[in-house]
Amino acid sequence: MEINESLLKEEVSSFVSSLQKLLPKKKSIITVVAPRKSNLRRLTNVHIEAKSVFPKCFIGAKLVVLREIMNKVKLVQQYNYYNPNTSKETYRSFPNLINNEMEPKRTDDGLVIDTTGCATATYTENIEGSYEVRLTSKIKDLISSDTELVLEKETSRSVGSLTFSMKDVDPSTLKFVTQWMQVVQPDFYVGTELTLRPLAYPSKPEVAISARYERQSLTLSSTISRAGFQLCLYKQFASDMRISTIIHESNRGTPATIAIALHKNYQNGSELKIFVDSDKCGGLTFQKDVLFVEHHEQRVIHLVTSALLDRQRRVRFGFGFNLDF
Repeated sequence: MEINESLLKEEVSSFVSSLQKLLPKKKSIITVVAPRKSNLRRLTNVHIEAKSVFPKCFIGAKLVVLREIMNKVKLVQQYNYYNPNTSKETYRSFPNLINNEMEPKRTDDGLVIDTTGCATATYTENIEGSYEVRLTSKIKDLISSDTELVLEKETSRSVGSLTFSMKDVDPSTLKFVTQWMQVVQPDFYVGTELTLRPLAYPSKPEVAISARYERQSLTLSSTISRAGFQLCLYKQFASDMRISTIIHESNRGTPATIAIALHKNYQNGSELKIFVDSDKCGGLTFQKDVLFVEHHEQRVIHLVTSALLDRQRRVRFGFGFNLDF
């Protein structure tokens, strides 16, 4: 079978041109900056400055595409390539002790669909101005589901929420979570969390207590719960450099873990995150925005590289890029 070389070149050129047209424009660039200070904090963000400094290391290849296909409908395509038998996709020096900690607050109603067969629908309603009701339903592979109902109230000096969640419509997985964050002084906060699984056996409530002290460029926060204890220190040395330290001790009797991270922003929009911990592990991520002109329009690709040194003294690498339409 003969192959027409000119026709093949034309087809390849057309395919590459189509991919370039799909790339997001320069206005789609999302600049990562230090979290803004506010007079009111939610309990889920009690350690947000310190933990956001740490890199999210990954292994293998990763491709993430976020596209808004309709009004209030988004499609998320994420592809990961790694060997699950010899390595983990990610590594973390510390767990989260607060329910839904570091997760972004969903305020936009709509539907999010990803390529793993997961669909997430969110509906929000404001009641009497000070109350917000948020219903989130997630369906996985048409056989697994997560349902969450959140009732939240915010005042000038406190934020409180009550969350009801259930998995796979199984009453034994019903979970109640109450969170409360109170401003004691303009720079000092105290928060509590109570988790209860009424239909589980044994049904034991779990309590977590958090405290937070913040200044203009310094934040000290801590959490103690049944799972362990965490102490976080965040310091901003310059507008483009941040350092944080996290001490974590679990209730399993293992030695405490100390982790230190640095976040550096560069003038060209690139950013570098590095961490090391007392388990002799370390890693880094480097993100760079690659711009090019196509049909008199600037488009961008977010390139991310990762390196991780694990407990077995093995160095693992990762590479990926993000497209946000």
